[in-house]
Amino acid sequence: MVDVFDEVEEELRKERYMQMLRSWGPWVLGAAVTVIAGVAGYQGWRAWQENQSAQASAQFADARALHEAGQTDAALEAYALLASEGPRGYATLSLLHQAALASEAGDNAEAARLYEEAGQRSPVALIRDLARYQSAVAGFDTLSSDDLALRLDPLVSGGGGFALLSRELIGAAALRDERWSEARRHYEFVQLSIDASEAMRSRARDALAVIMREAPEEVPADAAADELPDLADTNAAPGPAETAAEEEDTVE
Repeated sequence: MVDVFDEVEEELRKERYMQMLRSWGPWVLGAAVTVIAGVAGYQGWRAWQENQSAQASAQFADARALHEAGQTDAALEAYALLASEGPRGYATLSLLHQAALASEAGDNAEAARLYEEAGQRSPVALIRDLARYQSAVAGFDTLSSDDLALRLDPLVSGGGGFALLSRELIGAAALRDERWSEARRHYEFVQLSIDASEAMRSRARDALAVIMREAPEEVPADAAADELPDLADTNAAPGPAETAAEEEDTVE
């Protein structure tokens, strides 16, 4: 009898399991299909990305070869194509090389534009900073010291690898525009910075020497006060001689 009851109980368990499977089976199967499709899609996307990256790498190498061979126009076309259609990293590198070629050709406005675009597109913070700094260098002759400081202030305040170079460039623009105190402040900061290279300190010393020689002498505050009229003396009461003279005029 015990075996009979065990068999009946086993059949009931199977029946309950089959009912549950019929109820939840489609959902479980759908979830499994979704997971499998997601994994397959991710693997396919990675394979496609790796393929795209490999193609972009080959295109970039070809463009570099053209550049080194002196075929500038062909290199520019290859860089431009990669910048418009390639992955983000290679597009950024292509823009940087385009900008460098424009700078070599003397087209600083185009170089500044390309560097700025590279800075906006780069996924790497260091490359972004490099591109923004180079854009300011390329546009140095056409930017006022205020515009240059506005562009480079994020690099200065960020304290990254281009902070001191950016401060030096802002000082150079201020020196060019004869904003002596502003230029002195930036160059003194560079000269005293422990992170500055010896070359940067040497340039800062030379710039400070120019400022000391060319800048007009600042009038000390005490001397400026001495040159002002003494309002208290001007408004003071007349002395005895002046009073006597006024009385004689009145009698006459």
